[in-house]
Amino acid sequence: MLLDLMIQTKEDPQSLFLKEAKLGDTVALGCAVLKDEKIFPELFWYKQSLGHNPQMVARRYQTSTIYPSFMPRFTAGNGSNFNLTIRNVKKEDEANYFCNQGGKYQYTWNNGVFLTVKRFVSQTVVQQPVSASAQLGDPVALQCSITSQRTDHSNQCQGEPSVYWFRSGPSHPAAIYMNGNRSGECQNSSGPPSAPQSCVYTLPKNNVDSSDAGTYYCALAACGEVVFGNGTKLDITGNYIVLLTFIDALYFTVFCINCFYIYIYM
Repeated sequence: MLLDLMIQTKEDPQSLFLKEAKLGDTVALGCAVLKDEKIFPELFWYKQSLGHNPQMVARRYQTSTIYPSFMPRFTAGNGSNFNLTIRNVKKEDEANYFCNQGGKYQYTWNNGVFLTVKRFVSQTVVQQPVSASAQLGDPVALQCSITSQRTDHSNQCQGEPSVYWFRSGPSHPAAIYMNGNRSGECQNSSGPPSAPQSCVYTLPKNNVDSSDAGTYYCALAACGEVVFGNGTKLDITGNYIVLLTFIDALYFTVFCINCFYIYIYM
């Protein structure tokens, strides 16, 4: 009686490996079928997203069946392989996928493949110079250069990019400007629509005073990501002392994290 209830598991020696895909791609994940299907007549594909329990994607017993929540983009092979094919890859497909083959008493698992899906936009934010100084009452213009490269499937990315400026300084940090003035038109490099695009954003400040001192960060929010620049430290010279404390830096860190989550979940 006890023997009938026992199930043995066996792990395939292959290790977990990574597979990279772009949005909209078609990818095939391999699963070799053992020769003796009389002992191991059933095959399964599972998906496990980070922080979630595994979900059964497909099952094969004589013929392959895809579970409804994964149709119609997912298909599984018949015959000598049980490969899982994913069409029109989406961001939510990013997960660990593993297959197993089994029967009444024993299941053989492979260690799986982690499918990583490239973002819609490859983006960099560069601020020049890294430091600047001004006299009390002077005008100042801070700049950041943003280079973005969209994929051919960028239409799947909802909304337009937004540019924010943050300040870390003696006063509490704040999001002080959104969609800073664009200096000239964005420059597209020659090539297809997916070619890199560069834009320069300017934060003008007139008649600066001691409260304007601090480090200014330019941030680009696009496609569920927030990318920060390296920062520009602005010193205001005059009859006062700029004091940046650890608490100020901590306030800034917490504030930026909150902004990130607000952007992601809006």
